[in-house]
Amino acid sequence: NMIVANCSTPGNYFHLLRRQIALPFRKPLIVMTPKSLLRHPECRSSFDLLQPGTEFQRMITEAGPANAKPAEITKVLFCTGKVYYDLIKERRDRGLEDKIAIHTIEQISPFPFDIMKKVTDEYSNAELFWVQEEHK
Repeated sequence: NMIVANCSTPGNYFHLLRRQIALPFRKPLIVMTPKSLLRHPECRSSFDLLQPGTEFQRMITEAGPANAKPAEITKVLFCTGKVYYDLIKERRDRGLEDKIAIHTIEQISPFPFDIMKKVTDEYSNAELFWVQEEHK
């Protein structure tokens, strides 16, 4: 048994490490977050996400305009890690903020099936896609 994560925000990375130390038992943690994400201009977290009462998010769900009317969403993209920022930029450039929802899976193993089920039920009219970065 192990935990595999690919964090896309500094706040979630902080909570992941804090959770690992606070666990009452030892379990291997594999973090696949690239160093280049540290220099990415959009990769930042508010201090509100580091306050007491906040915790690691196994999946970061859409918080933008696409979340307001889930019935009108045509595509739901699931991704992990750095590719999230490429997807956000492309969606913004094409003006599709209200048509495409992007959710980031932060913990790959054990997989967050419970959160995934809620998201897929919420966007029942949309097509679901998994997006990953490919080598050139």
